[in-house]
Amino acid sequence: MRTAGHTARRTRSALLTVCIAATALVASTLAASLAMANPTPPPASFTLAGAGFGHGVGMSQYGALAMAKAGMDASSIVTHYYQGTNVTPVPDDMAVRVNLEFKKKHIRMRGEAVEGDGTVQANLAGTIVTAAPGESFAFTGDAGAVVAAKVVGGVRQELGIFPSVSLTWSGLANVVAKNGSFDSAGHRYRYGTIEILPTSDPSRTRLNVVNSLRLHEEYLYGISEVSSSWPDAALQAQVLAARTYALSAIAAGPRKACDCHVDDGRGPYSDQVFSGWAKQSGAMGERWVAAVNATHASPTAGMVILFEGQPIRAFYSSSSGGATQASVDQWGGDLPYVRSVADPWSLSEDNPNRSWTVMVDQARMAQAFAAAAVQQVDVIARDPSGVAKTVQATLVDGTTVTKSGNQVRNALGLKSSYINAIDGRAGVPISVPQAPPAQTPPTQAPVEQPVVNYERQVTMLTPADREVRALKPFTIRAQVSPERKGLRVWFQRMVDGEWVTFKKKRTRSSGKVRYRVSEAWPPNTTQEYRVVVVRKKQPIGVGDVFRVSVVPSVKPRSVALITPSVMDVPAGKPFAIKAKVRPKRKGLTVWRQAFVDGEWRTVQRSTTKKGGRVVFRVKKAAPAGATYTYRILVVAKKQAAGASQDVTVNVSG
Repeated sequence: MRTAGHTARRTRSALLTVCIAATALVASTLAASLAMANPTPPPASFTLAGAGFGHGVGMSQYGALAMAKAGMDASSIVTHYYQGTNVTPVPDDMAVRVNLEFKKKHIRMRGEAVEGDGTVQANLAGTIVTAAPGESFAFTGDAGAVVAAKVVGGVRQELGIFPSVSLTWSGLANVVAKNGSFDSAGHRYRYGTIEILPTSDPSRTRLNVVNSLRLHEEYLYGISEVSSSWPDAALQAQVLAARTYALSAIAAGPRKACDCHVDDGRGPYSDQVFSGWAKQSGAMGERWVAAVNATHASPTAGMVILFEGQPIRAFYSSSSGGATQASVDQWGGDLPYVRSVADPWSLSEDNPNRSWTVMVDQARMAQAFAAAAVQQVDVIARDPSGVAKTVQATLVDGTTVTKSGNQVRNALGLKSSYINAIDGRAGVPISVPQAPPAQTPPTQAPVEQPVVNYERQVTMLTPADREVRALKPFTIRAQVSPERKGLRVWFQRMVDGEWVTFKKKRTRSSGKVRYRVSEAWPPNTTQEYRVVVVRKKQPIGVGDVFRVSVVPSVKPRSVALITPSVMDVPAGKPFAIKAKVRPKRKGLTVWRQAFVDGEWRTVQRSTTKKGGRVVFRVKKAAPAGATYTYRILVVAKKQAAGASQDVTVNVSG
């Protein structure tokens, strides 16, 4: 006979058995589900392959280079990238306001004697104060005004507080912010006037520095967007885009935050790179000046890119991934002349970013998608240019998170949003527009290079392009990922078209590596370097190429002719070429050079006398009917410190 208690215990036991079985079934089902969602552990890293550098909207600079090499002129280049436009003369003799320093605490300025005597004049509420060579002005902001001082021999002389300050100069204006050095490269300006302006917030007054100068040539001479060594058509295409971009900015009016039309490319708006005198006087700067001059239609007008009679917003970037991006796809503003067009020229061998590969570790990828871990990443939508429009991350639990291509680019620090493949998967196939029939790609079409998936990623910590004074040291820095101590690293320099290893080192525990080059030489050259990680003498990681422009490290001097620049001398008679060197000094080394067979050759040497004067005497002009071209060069530390204008000597019979 069974009691009620026995029955209850059996019932509870049966229920417990059922619950355990049910729990086991749920656990088994969940495990199976997770196994299906995540059959393998999350990968340690992801490999992204892409192309291009920059936003890809409008003209591709490397595309313009390839088109120029294929024989196309500047007008054909820009009208390809800006559809429906034409190139027409437009007045451009107005002033453009360029921000040189934005919201800085301290500003200093001095003059330098290049094509002038080096004096600076400050207009202080109608009172003119002059700083001689070697003296400088210093400015700070206070309560919505500018505090001005003059520094002579290291001693500060207070000048007062003013609503703003306007400066003019003879020679070069050397402008630096707090902790800047007058002796470093760059920050020198030849043309126009400079204003020191306080910001509108009196409680936290900062200073803006604005260079107002003539657009026609003064501003354009200082645009430093592409190498001056490029073909004429590519340089002229850049000039057309730069002039047009500036004209559209002038038409829009000054920006309130800086009282400027454009900045110098360093912020806050990232407009065109304006380096001032450094571009015009740098390596092959005369070619850039010639390109600007070639686009002049008259002394007061230049060639401009127009759409329906108005200057366009001439956006441009380094290169695309094979087709440019429409403005509406990048920023949302639908400009009819900035549509996606075929750009096979961007993939030419001249472009160091025709293809790139980046390895992203799990932590960075998870952070980009705000997830604990990411199982897989794919491009699930592209715009007509092939740019990754939407990127999807599949998480370990099978759920997905999407980000725009630009969000992924910014989060991961990619060169562009032209992401062609992730871990070898293209995702949505890439389909780019075809080139219009009227355009002809280069006669020798570039062969697309295979993407190399290196084991290590090398991120350069050295700026991609920098200036270094001749004979001065500079440091090459890089970060190797995944980080590890003791990896072999080669530092290489391009010599006669080949990479030559000049130093071998090993990484530190942080994966970082650095090498200090003892001196930059020779001046007026541009040198290419890279960092390579190797194992058994084979590359397992290669950093981006970076360039060092070596600029003279000597004090610049002006050389003014005393004799005429054109001389008629009877055959057999002596003649002399006389000049003054400023700043004046006795004992400066001076060369007389002759232009022979396309190059300057030194034919006579001397030194300056008291007052900076120098005289080169030639005993006999011969033969009759000959014409010679000379110049006088000031030399220090084997570098040119200044040159006179050319002297033409006609030998008469």
